[in-house]
This record gives sequence, structure tokens and C-alpha cells, in this order.
Amino acid sequence: MTEWLLLRVARESGGSWIWAVVDPAGQLLAAPSDDMGPPLQSAAAGRRVALLLPGADIALLTAILPAGNEAKLLPLVPYALEDQVSQDIELLHFALGPRDPLTGSTSVAVIERALLEQWLARASDSGVKPNAAFADSELVPVFPGQVTVVLVDDQLVLRSDDARTAVMPADDPLLALEMFLAPATDFASVPLAVYAGQSDWQRHSKKIEALRDRFTSVKVQLSNGGLLALAARTLPNAMAHSTAINLLQGSFRPKSAATNQWRKWRLVATLAGALLLVHGLAQAWHLKQLKKSEAELDQSISQVYATVFPGQPAGGDARRRMEQRLAGMAGSANQPGELMHVLAALAAAGQNVPVVKLESLTFRTGAAQLKLGAPDAATLAQFGQALQAGGYSAQVTSGATRGTAYEGQIEARSVVK
Repeated sequence: MTEWLLLRVARESGGSWIWAVVDPAGQLLAAPSDDMGPPLQSAAAGRRVALLLPGADIALLTAILPAGNEAKLLPLVPYALEDQVSQDIELLHFALGPRDPLTGSTSVAVIERALLEQWLARASDSGVKPNAAFADSELVPVFPGQVTVVLVDDQLVLRSDDARTAVMPADDPLLALEMFLAPATDFASVPLAVYAGQSDWQRHSKKIEALRDRFTSVKVQLSNGGLLALAARTLPNAMAHSTAINLLQGSFRPKSAATNQWRKWRLVATLAGALLLVHGLAQAWHLKQLKKSEAELDQSISQVYATVFPGQPAGGDARRRMEQRLAGMAGSANQPGELMHVLAALAAAGQNVPVVKLESLTFRTGAAQLKLGAPDAATLAQFGQALQAGGYSAQVTSGATRGTAYEGQIEARSVVK
């Protein structure tokens, strides 16, 4: 259960606003006050705040609307009631009430948008943030079989047991009641329940007393709290059953605490989002670079493969075929390959004839082409004999003197089975 601060708005511009704190049962916790300073702000702290707006400035209408929630129906309401209002619908604010289960019609409250904005601005200037706003006429109590009459600010607020509501001048109470009730109504069977503050009763008591001869009964109850005290008693039931229309809908809906917290963290969230974006872009650039490097590596593999396997396409098994070729050349720890045999034979021959220098080696399976430098042809032939001792046949295929040195080529073939 929640305590409320009720703040009754004066109809006259610059008029006094009256407020009071109400407990969950609808009882005033203190006498009403018109102090709009620190006492009001202190009373509003920790409590829900409801504005009571002058019923004379709010039209209560009904509209036939399709099924749907408030967010979907609100945009349709102005066009559904366009024929029932005299002002431009762009200048009006519409708020939805409950749907009648019998007729299917929906109650709608209509008020000038500028007027509501003016009242909300004054409340804000006083340090108050309303959670709800109701027409004060909708919080007039309803009694079965009776018509409620409330005297307030030289006006009559009339409400019947079928919850119809009207606000009329208090100058002629009988005429107001004749207009409010159906033409065929037998006044002698209608009891009146009249509520008034002391000052309002003093001004209009004679006119009200004159009604006793026309109605079955006229019960008068005077209250220092006036309409504010009546509204306090009605508010708990109105909130529980949504019988009164809260005008703070649509663009006037109060911002929730969660929304305010989001505003505080919006900058942080924006920076975090920007950081994630930069991180994502950096990862995308890194991936692009990796793909570029992969493409370059693939091209290099293709070039090497074409050198090792001339005229053969690399295909999807290039790596496996290259590994097989290298394995065949290098052999294993237990069974060395042909290349290892050639290198071993060259190393042994080089120890025997150290003056011979190996300039290049071209290896193919079963044979090797050696380009050698030596002091003379005889030394080159001596190197060939050393290769034969290592299990290779050696044949000098060419030779020539180059300055002070002799260059020649030897073809070595394996004779080891």
C-alpha cells in the first residue's frame, strides 16, 4: 500500500493550489495546505503524487475502438472523436479509460494540450513530479440510487450512480439537475447527497435548501477538506479498479526510474559500443591480412611445386605429394634416402681430395650433376676416383681451364643395390 500526495489544481491562472497527504485507506493525514514551498517538496518525497485537475476543463467522452492495448489505440482516438470535439484535434490531448464490458465502448478524457502542459510545468517548478493526473470530477463518490452534488468554486460537480459526471455553474442548482438527469426522471424519487466546504455552503445554501421540496431527500455534509477530502476517500478504489482516467498517457507518461538510470549510463554504453565497433573493425582488418598472407603462401607453394614437379598441377594434395618426395630424398633415421647417400659420398671424397671445391649440385633420382673447381684436370679425375670408392660411378663430362683454376663437371650415378 502507498501513501499519496494529492495536489488540487486551481482553475484560475495563478490561483492557489491545495495539497494534502493521504494514507492507503484514503484518509487525510493532515489538514490541506496551500504552501507550495519546502513543505510541499518534503511531503512529496517518497510518496506518489496525483494532480486533481478541474473537471470543467476536461471532457469525458466515449468512443468505439477496436481491441488492443493503450499504445496501439491512442493514435486512433483523435480520429474516432473528431466529430465530438469542436477544437482542432492537434491541440487536444486524449487519454483512454476503461472499456464498458456491456456496450464495448471506451471512456476517453479530452483536455487542451497547452493547458495540461502549463499545469505540469507549474508542478515541476514547485519541485513535484506527478505520477498521475485525474479530473477531480471523476473522484466524486458514487452511491447507489443517489445523485452526488459537490459545491466547489461556484460550480456543481454532479455524479449519478451510473457514474455519469458533469460540471455546471452553481447559480441555478435546479436547472443543472434538470439538464443532468433524464427528462422523464421523477425528481420526487431521487435522493441527493450534497457535499460542500464551509465557505461554498454559505454562498449557495439557500439554493440547495430550496431543492428539498422537489427531491425525495437532500442530505448535506460539510467538510473542511472539501473536494480534496472526497477525492482522497475515492482514490484507493479508483486506483484498484481503474475507474478514473489517468491523463498522463502517451507523450505525458512519466519517465520511469529505469529510463532515468539508462540516461545516466547512456554515455558509458555509447563508448562501450564504440569500443566494440573498433575492436570488430580491427579483427576484420587482421582477418583480411591473414587471408592475403594465405594467398601469397599458396602462390609460393605453387611455384615451388612447379619447380619440383614440372608440368604437373598442384591440386588439393600438393602438400602430401611434396612430403612424400622429400621423404624419399631424405630417407629416415633407419634408411637414408638417395640424397643423403650422395652427400655422404661427396663428404668422403672431399676429405680425400680437399683441394676440390663443390660449386653446385643438381640432384635427380639415381644421378647427380656436380660442378667442381680444381687446380687441374688430374686433380678432378682423382676426385672422381674418390667418389667411386663411395659407391658411385663418376664420369667427367666436361672441363676447361678458367684462369689459374680448372672447372669441370662430373656425373655421379649410384652403383649400390
